[in-house]
Amino acid sequence: MLEFEVVPECCLRNEQVEFALGMPINQVITMLQNSSRTIHNVELAYSDKDPLSRDVTIRLVKDGIRLYFEPNSQLLRLIEVYDLSNISLRYCSTVFSKPGDEGDVSKVEACFGATHPGAYDKKQRLYELSWRGLSFSFTAHKETSTLQTSYVQGTGLGSLQFTNATPPLLAKMTIFKGSLASPKLPSTPSSAICGMCCPVSVRSTSDGRRLSGLTFSFLAQVPGPTVSRAPDLSMKQVELERIVSFGDTTEFVLSALGAPSKVYYASAEPMLIKKGADSERLRGPQPHFFFNYFTLGVDVCFDSTTNRVSKFVLHSNLPGHYDFGIYARCNFSITFGDEPLTLTPTSKRESFIDRFTEGTDMATQQVVLSRNEKKNRSDAENPFGSTVCYGTNQVIVEVMSNGLIASLTLF
Repeated sequence: MLEFEVVPECCLRNEQVEFALGMPINQVITMLQNSSRTIHNVELAYSDKDPLSRDVTIRLVKDGIRLYFEPNSQLLRLIEVYDLSNISLRYCSTVFSKPGDEGDVSKVEACFGATHPGAYDKKQRLYELSWRGLSFSFTAHKETSTLQTSYVQGTGLGSLQFTNATPPLLAKMTIFKGSLASPKLPSTPSSAICGMCCPVSVRSTSDGRRLSGLTFSFLAQVPGPTVSRAPDLSMKQVELERIVSFGDTTEFVLSALGAPSKVYYASAEPMLIKKGADSERLRGPQPHFFFNYFTLGVDVCFDSTTNRVSKFVLHSNLPGHYDFGIYARCNFSITFGDEPLTLTPTSKRESFIDRFTEGTDMATQQVVLSRNEKKNRSDAENPFGSTVCYGTNQVIVEVMSNGLIASLTLF
């Protein structure tokens, strides 16, 4: 059994995990993977045909928690607790619901201090009590909801009235940003950044007619102002802009974007050290290597001979793709070509396919990309299926079956 602290308009948290409004979905997935010993049976739901039109949801089946992510920003916008039989909820130091002693309207009012009457939805037979950033729904007996409701004219709702003998039981709790009538999309909180770079946008730069690099805009934390006697140890959040171009060195990229989340080598080059004296004889052509910036949704590839930037890979982090959940969404805007064409994460195949297939047959222009779970295992199939790649001058676009862009490669 898990116990969570409820923080209105902010988060649901305990010592192991913190579901904070505004967290990127990839960060939540990583947190759940790291908490697999305490959190089991997690389900992901999304629209396969049009994933940008409906919320992506993560459901913690055993714990009765559902997380709603806005599909375009992929930020956590709403936290819902729909089953209170397996978890405990507390506000500050007061536990108002636990298994076997679930919350009711009296306990919630005593804990949070109701400042206005609740509302009753006759159609769903639910009482609603709400505060800024927090809402509770209570189920009521049929006879109670019929006899003890005085309706407010023109609203279809009634003021909350009940007897102490039959207080409505807590059925659902939601945490959101703003008010219940007009919730807002939260921004990424400082607790979720925690020293990392939070993506804002990535735009292409050009030198004449050719792409020359990328302009990165991202949020980062910097030390607060220092007072003469007592330095301020708090961190403030600022938006930075950095330009990384083809041919830049590894040192320049590190100074511009910071340390990568991971360094990936295109082959098993690091394992050559285990071959001892034969390593030089067995050494083949030097592989390229990548700086993986998971929090920016970008991979930067370097030529191993020159240690300079040779390509960029930008990830849309679409649900249903093989790499979903690893990267944050890269909000790219790439403009290229003699007749300028701009690609974004919301671009669909029909809006750009002519540029990639002009002058040739589409079947000869496309390349099918299949990924297996493990190398050298032909029977380990990718459950998400194949994607299709199209290439033109300096740009390779990977397209999913729903017509949306999974990734862009610039070289």
